[in-house]
Amino acid sequence: MKVIIAGDGEVGFYLAELLEKEYQDITLIDKQSEKLAFTENKLGIATIAGDATSYKVLKQAGIKNADLLIAVTSVEPTNITTCLIGKKLGAKYTIARINNMEYLVDKDTLDLRNLGIDELVSPESLAAREVKYSLKSPVLTEVFNLYKKDLYMMGVRVENDAPIINRSIAESAQLLSNSSFMIVAVLRDGKTLIPSGDLVILKGDLLYFVASDKGKEKVIQYAGKKPIKIKNILIIGGSRTGKYIALRLGEYYNIKLIEKNLETCNYLAKNIPHVQFVWGDGADIDLLEEEKISEYDAVISVTGNAETNILSSLLAKDHGVKKTIAMVENMGLFDYSQKMGVDTLINKKMAAANFVFRQILKGRVLTQLYGIRAEIQEFTIKKNSKIINKPIKEFNFPEDAIISGVIRDGKGYITLGDFELKPDDTVFVFSLPRSVKEVAAFFK
Repeated sequence: MKVIIAGDGEVGFYLAELLEKEYQDITLIDKQSEKLAFTENKLGIATIAGDATSYKVLKQAGIKNADLLIAVTSVEPTNITTCLIGKKLGAKYTIARINNMEYLVDKDTLDLRNLGIDELVSPESLAAREVKYSLKSPVLTEVFNLYKKDLYMMGVRVENDAPIINRSIAESAQLLSNSSFMIVAVLRDGKTLIPSGDLVILKGDLLYFVASDKGKEKVIQYAGKKPIKIKNILIIGGSRTGKYIALRLGEYYNIKLIEKNLETCNYLAKNIPHVQFVWGDGADIDLLEEEKISEYDAVISVTGNAETNILSSLLAKDHGVKKTIAMVENMGLFDYSQKMGVDTLINKKMAAANFVFRQILKGRVLTQLYGIRAEIQEFTIKKNSKIINKPIKEFNFPEDAIISGVIRDGKGYITLGDFELKPDDTVFVFSLPRSVKEVAAFFK
């Protein structure tokens, strides 16, 4: 498969990093040769310095034989133009990053797919969707739907009063006997662990579970958490992400949004219903106290500055806010932010890259989760497979990987040790990057 990526920003680089594990023929186009030199040295992929809307540059990249063209520069017109030209020059499938939500919600006026763009991706819209999911289960740090309402991936941080602290996973299982969830990964001091039964759970661990729909509440109970109800929300930052969050949530919650740019604040106030707007700096402690921050159930900080978002979230926590969500573009700050006490982190560029990644690799690698170096993979069990009709605990399964759920006849199952696989089962595997190829070989 030949892949061409236009744009060596954070989305483009992250996509190239993900795809490099699956495909060898990747070419990255960007105007900045310094960026490309770093990427070429880091990932070992081909790069071309130039304008992705240029016929000459696209032909040099091999557009005629391209299976996939992904345009994810920071400039929307460039992405659209690149995909339109690329399609005419031979690209089989095109994906464009956009900022204008009209292209997604008003397809009756103009559907860009009719012009040659097969898929659209909006980082801000995807980030807003993640926030919406997070508020539905506010005690969780992260929620990812594996299959309909049958299987979920969930992240929960272990805190002081959790009864499972200093107990092994095997011992803690006795506290809540059930088969509706399982621990599939542990993030500890920035290191991702694939657990075994004798792994002892420590204070501060971030546990990742796969759970059935019924198991979601069990996970919360197991981790010693109390359910949280969200009604009043303070959004800090009227960025595009803040705007989309307000638009999505305004009908369902009591929302106030703080924006320090007066012109932007006035524009949002005129165009977004059901939301109250305040002109001011969301990092100003006096302003936050004046706006009675302690009376909010959730604070969502999505300014263009990660440090401001982290600080605002920590101030909110200090004032007793139950749920804090911060947008952090620098992945290096994720572990630090979580340790400091920010409940949930979002990264719109990683959300966009993961969305594109799932479109490309439907039926194989599903996603990567924030803050941990691991992947969720999907496989279908063949009828002649040697691993059917035998307990999973008897498998000589690759290290640093765990079978974490199965879909059978449209129903989700949690795969504990005695579970047996059947032909045509859809199997989800959680694995560290170094085990991805070995896991794939196991299911051939």
